[in-house]
Amino acid sequence: MGRKDKIIDATMELITQIGFSNFSIGKVANALNVSKGVITYHFPTKDLLLKAVVTKYYEEAAAYMGQHMRIDKSACDTLNSYIESTLFFVNENKVRTVAIADIILNSRTKEGEMLFKEDKTIYQPLIEIFKYGQEIEKSYRDFSPEIMARSVRSVIDSMSLAIAREEITDIDDVIREVQKIFESSTLK
Repeated sequence: MGRKDKIIDATMELITQIGFSNFSIGKVANALNVSKGVITYHFPTKDLLLKAVVTKYYEEAAAYMGQHMRIDKSACDTLNSYIESTLFFVNENKVRTVAIADIILNSRTKEGEMLFKEDKTIYQPLIEIFKYGQEIEKSYRDFSPEIMARSVRSVIDSMSLAIAREEITDIDDVIREVQKIFESSTLK
């Protein structure tokens, strides 16, 4: 593992332990027994370090989903697989999920703006699933694919935090219920 990856992992671990509000580059340096200059050499600003942490998490989530999603069946099966693989990834990465949520919700620029703006690309796979189900399979009723994609992500994000915080412990039940919600919302 390279130095940058060690810094990213140490940052995520530190935020899970002490929370985002208590995090600093100096504390990451202390955790790694290196000077603050070593951290700032690789990540000149705190914002760049935080972006690297969030990017790594989402890259790992995408890789996990790529390995576990089933996309060779119907639109409904693909949607169910998307929901299942996302929530299983969260279940296997609870501590990191809480840290990422903390970073995304609380990171601000010097001007006070949210550091992590909405990334609409997260909706694209869902939009494609819904369009396929509507236009090709004709299995989905008429609805706005973007609005439905936002709804799916909203429920997944909410359930992800509940799973990660262990407020809900039956992952299979969560997956089943979320799948049922969107089957009844989308199918003709």
